[in-house]
Amino acid sequence: MKISKLVLSFILSITLFAQTSWAQMASTEALFKQPATVSAKEKVMQFTSREDVVKILGQMDVDPKMIESRVASMTDEEAAKIASEIETLPVGADALGSLVGAAVFVFIVLLITDILGFTKVFSFTRTLR
Repeated sequence: MKISKLVLSFILSITLFAQTSWAQMASTEALFKQPATVSAKEKVMQFTSREDVVKILGQMDVDPKMIESRVASMTDEEAAKIASEIETLPVGADALGSLVGAAVFVFIVLLITDILGFTKVFSFTRTLR
């Protein structure tokens, strides 16, 4: 009985880390529409013209006209490199999710080692030994 509770709690804790995906209906137009090709310079310009990027660059006293002139003077290789870095950067979020995940992981490890009798961290656990 105790082992089944342990297995059940372990399985339920694993589901905390499962990701869900959202499915949507795709229209025929969206499926067969040819994607517009954007040059690397245009992609960099689109990124630098975003509202949040403009705000951050404004806080650093960077002139938007200077950005436009510098992007225009880039070679195609430089623009392609920056555009690929923009695409591969992680999406902005704070580290709260990572910290919560790490705390839950440490809690589960300590709980399992308490139940198995290797440590005695929590007073509400009983060892299997």
